[in-house]
Amino acid sequence: MMFSRPTFSLFPFLSILLGTLGVVAFIAMALTLVGGASGERQVIAAYVRVGWGNAPSYVRAVPAECRPDGALLQESDEFPPRFFSLERLKREAAIVRDLHERAAAQSGGILTRDQEWLFFKAVIERDPRLKDSLTQALHQIEMANLKGQSRTRREERYPILLVAADAMDCYDLTTLLLESTSRLQFGLEPVPPGWHLRSTPARRQSPSTRAEPAQPGGAQP
Repeated sequence: MMFSRPTFSLFPFLSILLGTLGVVAFIAMALTLVGGASGERQVIAAYVRVGWGNAPSYVRAVPAECRPDGALLQESDEFPPRFFSLERLKREAAIVRDLHERAAAQSGGILTRDQEWLFFKAVIERDPRLKDSLTQALHQIEMANLKGQSRTRREERYPILLVAADAMDCYDLTTLLLESTSRLQFGLEPVPPGWHLRSTPARRQSPSTRAEPAQPGGAQP
């Protein structure tokens, strides 16, 4: 008489074990991703070189970082960047629209692009509402390019907008001010959301990521 040996299946045990390990791994991954909430978030800083590709050596980039809460303008390596909040940019845009409407009313119709540019070049420095504004900063950059002081040392500066996907309101306001009050050619570089970029000095040669928009003249007509 032969007896069959009893058999045991490990499938239920293994399936439960693997399921438990999967849940534990998922929880560990989630805790790693949101670990910043505990106040121990690790910040990784990196230098990013921003410059005009294929441009003459005397052309300098002026990084303008469009953030969800405002614009950060790095006018020069010699001075700290200037921040313009989103609310401030909205008020500034309203002032520029008001000035444009007044100029159009005085001319008796629609302003040509040349008339608009000449009007703002004459009024920006005189209007107290635009003191220490982004419009004034861009105006000073443009005038320095046009005057002999820049050409003597062979330096011209043009903005490059560094725009995150969650900063489109800031981008719209910044381009409105640029296109309405100046003829500055500017570039555009998309950046990942949440990144805060710090430009390296223009004369420093270091192994760093370099963003190279088109040469001045191709960014905007």
